[in-house]
Amino acid sequence: MRRTSWMAVGISALLLGAAFAVPGPAGADPLADPVTATVWADQPTIAEYRVTNGYSVNSADGDIVVRRTATGAYTVELEGAATTGGVAHVVAYGGGPVHCTVAGWYRSLVAPDLLIQVRCFSATGAPVDSRFVATFTNRRQIHQGRLAWFVTDQAAPTGVRTLPATYGYDSTGGEIRYERLEKGRYQFRMNPNPDPPGTGYFPMTHVTALGTGAVNCQISWPDHWQVRCANPAGAPVDARFAVTYGTRVDLLGHSAGPRFASGTLYGENVRDGVISGDSYNSTVDPHGGATGALLGTGRYQLTFQNTGTTFGTAFVNAHAPHFDSQPTRGHCVLASWGRSGADTVVRVNCYAWLGVPANLNARISYTTWPYA
Repeated sequence: MRRTSWMAVGISALLLGAAFAVPGPAGADPLADPVTATVWADQPTIAEYRVTNGYSVNSADGDIVVRRTATGAYTVELEGAATTGGVAHVVAYGGGPVHCTVAGWYRSLVAPDLLIQVRCFSATGAPVDSRFVATFTNRRQIHQGRLAWFVTDQAAPTGVRTLPATYGYDSTGGEIRYERLEKGRYQFRMNPNPDPPGTGYFPMTHVTALGTGAVNCQISWPDHWQVRCANPAGAPVDARFAVTYGTRVDLLGHSAGPRFASGTLYGENVRDGVISGDSYNSTVDPHGGATGALLGTGRYQLTFQNTGTTFGTAFVNAHAPHFDSQPTRGHCVLASWGRSGADTVVRVNCYAWLGVPANLNARISYTTWPYA
């Protein structure tokens, strides 16, 4: 289950306004077990509905309710999952040039529930109704590998800022720090990965912009531990953001139980209809486990071997160009995912700023659930 490289086949898925809930001490959580959840919100114009598709799960065993509060504005309610801290992510689903942000998450004042607010925007930045995939975890213990997640508390910190312990977690211990290098560009710092030389694993990394404005954030290539944020026209903007980073873990923080995989397709390196990439697959040892394909400009397919189940969750982010001096070029969305025999096929679409299809670098993850 080591880092692998492969070549793919040729062209042939109580918060007010803009304020955020402040994570409280982990010890104040009413639940002894960690809260993990993933939601495929598939009815974007319905005022309120209970999610019944099998692609959503709440570890607290409560229902999941989605409420549309305005065009492109949604509240996801995880019943019985009231907790503090943690990290939430969201990505648009359906294939069109839409991007979504997390406006915040907080414990309900009237029920033992966790509420996550989502905002979705068109290519020009106007609010738009959209399907989406949202995830949440506050897991603080793993059995193998490395898990780190954090939420920044300032869009424009002065100097190097150390995050309060309640704003993040790193299984290697130590502080999580970040600084603003320039407008819209941030460097975060954590302990180095503990694997000794020769045993490195391809990392799983995802980032989501936080706020009610049309902002997209992405991690720099491949793991410079930089985050870059831009508006719909591609201009750098300062923003808060949430990051999940791990090796040998899934996007919900599980390191044992589910089958999971993560990979990157290097769209900026497409040559003669062939796209290259890197991957990690928990079911394959010592290497392999992923095959990518370029289906058209900005349209990719990634097949994770031996991960196929009836249900599961996929996620994607664009990630920045190879050189930090190059501007970010756009964003990616989930087009579809599903089982194909013993495997899982995830399709994503990527767009340049303002919605033009483009070959971007795409970081894609998939996970089943511990009982799948």
